[in-house]
Amino acid sequence: MVALQPRRLIRESAPVAAILSFWNLLAVVTQQQHVGESVGSAGVVMAALYVVVRGVSLSSEALPPVTGDVRAVVYENAQLAIPAGAWFLGAMVTNALGELLFAYGPPSFVSALASSLAGAGLGVVALYAVAAGYRTLDGGRAAGGRPPTDRESGSDEESEPDGASADD
Repeated sequence: MVALQPRRLIRESAPVAAILSFWNLLAVVTQQQHVGESVGSAGVVMAALYVVVRGVSLSSEALPPVTGDVRAVVYENAQLAIPAGAWFLGAMVTNALGELLFAYGPPSFVSALASSLAGAGLGVVALYAVAAGYRTLDGGRAAGGRPPTDRESGSDEESEPDGASADD
């Protein structure tokens, strides 16, 4: 069902953790200027951009999502829970260590790191969802493929074989 293996999904989601860590730590620094929330949100946007672009490029390796058979759907989700769970576990451990090491709770940089790791767990699921969804909606065509041009439409604009147009 899931052609993308758990180890591969963890590797593919590592940049999500890096993106979120960068922006969340930057948000901690800018919190004093009251723009930390917006900076953190910028990180979510950048991570989402990465997930969509990378998910589309991985679509040729993903199998379409399972539908109709409850056992198969649960199995598919269980396979995704393994790599996502690794990131979630890392977030919980990071937060727990922050609680143990600091008397007044984890400092904001520890919370930012834990949030980034949890976001990477969401990134695993989102990468698979984009890859499998794109593969399903695209009908199995190669990622990035353009639909065939309609030569029968009566359009006067013909492109040159070398890619140049008459306007160049």
